[in-house]
Amino acid sequence: MFYEGTEKRLVINTKGLNLFDFEDEFWIKLVAHCGAEVLSSIRNSQVKAYLLSESSLFVWKNKLILITCGNTQLVKAALFIQQQFTKQHISTLIFQRHQALKPQLQRSNFKQDTLLLEKQFNGQNMHWRDGYQGDLFVFGEVSSGSIITQSIYMLHGLNSELAKTLQTNPLDKQTILAALKIRLLFEPPFKEDPLRENLLIDHYSFSPKGYSLNAICGEDYITLHLTPEKMSTYLSIETSFAKERCIDLINHLQQLFLPNETKSMHFNSLAQQLTISIV
Repeated sequence: MFYEGTEKRLVINTKGLNLFDFEDEFWIKLVAHCGAEVLSSIRNSQVKAYLLSESSLFVWKNKLILITCGNTQLVKAALFIQQQFTKQHISTLIFQRHQALKPQLQRSNFKQDTLLLEKQFNGQNMHWRDGYQGDLFVFGEVSSGSIITQSIYMLHGLNSELAKTLQTNPLDKQTILAALKIRLLFEPPFKEDPLRENLLIDHYSFSPKGYSLNAICGEDYITLHLTPEKMSTYLSIETSFAKERCIDLINHLQQLFLPNETKSMHFNSLAQQLTISIV
């Protein structure tokens, strides 16, 4: 059985709205529009995190990030938001698709999705066709602080004993969590961070295979999604924590899963322009 682990992403910044005023039922409906469902959630005073059947949703007072995988149609969630908020309340919209491993199995492609978006938003497209392959649509204001995501890490072709075990014998979620060592984010020199005790974790081990994790601390987030299918072993990590803070964790995950290839994407929204570096 093949499962498409590579993600689609929707980032929306709002103005004149407090997204915390919207009840859980609204976000459940949003997720359903793209073909996923909410499994559980955690929250603090600054961010809500919803764990989905296909990835994650994060909601702040003035922004949201919706990440989906599989055969979901994320563009339908974007159009639902536009209908509910009206364009006047949307200051930024970013729609991104990493290149699918088997694009022929997807219900739409980036070109078809952007044709729908362009009917509502006058945006610009960005494309990558070398090492990393993917596409991105950007509408509206890009300013310092408008893009909370700092980095995305994509580990392809997992070869470790743990990865092989997960292909045939799903482990309980606590065993996987212990192996991941998420709290490396708070090792020296960040050990004295007063927020370290406020880290909230929500995670789920899928049957027959697969694992997802959301973690939040203050306004920051990290989300991890593991697809151990033999045909498409893949681990993704997306976070708002600074790149320097993630070094030990990412090095540990690379040693834990032994990927054939690791790609990283880093975001910068300074000087009224979105720049993306890919390594």
